[in-house]
Amino acid sequence: MATKTTLKAIAEHLNLSISTVSKALADSKEISEATKIVVKNAARQLKYRPNAMARGLKNSHTRTLGVVIPNILHTFFAKVLMGMEEEARKNGYNLVTCISNESLEKERQSLNMLCDVSVDAIIISLTSETQQTEEIEHLNDILYYDIPLVMFDRVSSLVDCDSVVINDYKGAYDATSYLLEIGCKNVAFLSCLSKTSVGKKRLAGYEDAIKANGNNLPKIINTTLIDLEENLNTFISDNVIDAILTTDESSAIYTMNTLRTNGLMVPNDVSVIGFTDGNLARNYFPSVTTVKQQAEIMGSKAIQIAIENINRKVVKAPSQEVIETELVVRNSTRRITA
Repeated sequence: MATKTTLKAIAEHLNLSISTVSKALADSKEISEATKIVVKNAARQLKYRPNAMARGLKNSHTRTLGVVIPNILHTFFAKVLMGMEEEARKNGYNLVTCISNESLEKERQSLNMLCDVSVDAIIISLTSETQQTEEIEHLNDILYYDIPLVMFDRVSSLVDCDSVVINDYKGAYDATSYLLEIGCKNVAFLSCLSKTSVGKKRLAGYEDAIKANGNNLPKIINTTLIDLEENLNTFISDNVIDAILTTDESSAIYTMNTLRTNGLMVPNDVSVIGFTDGNLARNYFPSVTTVKQQAEIMGSKAIQIAIENINRKVVKAPSQEVIETELVVRNSTRRITA
């Protein structure tokens, strides 16, 4: 690997001081236009690139934000990142993105790395393992070192920082109420997120909607994508259902496929609703009725809060921004007529 050219090398090459070279590259008014041209040409010839980290440390800011997400396969997180990237770009910031792969240890490593490269703030959605174990020391370490921390989607009330969430409870409540309103009598809840804060809130919304409508007892299936087909097959053999609310886009699709292999048609026999309004939900057959989570808005808002905290002169009490959902009705649900 070639050795990086330094300011000192350019200065020696031109027989100028390091200070003069630095000011010329920064377009300082103290340096003549002729000298600036000479220095910039030399810098290009010598393949010099400024050290953003060193420059950031000198100015107290690197204009870089760290982001940690549990996985990149979910459409939801991809959309959140799109919203973050756009908002960061508008404000002159760059993103360093880490994927924790639902691992507490990988989450710790990601936070350590982001601290080592001196990001100005960290935005994180917690792993299911972190939420299950309630291990938060690594998160409090970030706050101890006065690095602004913003949590989104999967959050912890044990960490004293700002957060951005969607109204998971109301999203599930409204979706369940809609299924009951169109005539479904036996609505099941299938979750691949039972160990996360969002999964628990969606379960609570489902259960309360069932109780509020005087319906039968809740029918709950806690599973994983890997085990979904087997667990749902068993559940179907033991229970009568005419609708299923799932907690994410992938589980909605897996559920519809499993129903089909059991000879049940969607929506003629069983209506299905998922969360996350991604391309898969829109273009699957039948298209999936879904709880739209406003992912891009969440990403944009998380970046806004992080930048506000970077520039804040006075410490304020942490707050939580709640983003409302929207039920998008498509062809995987139908009204049952007498």
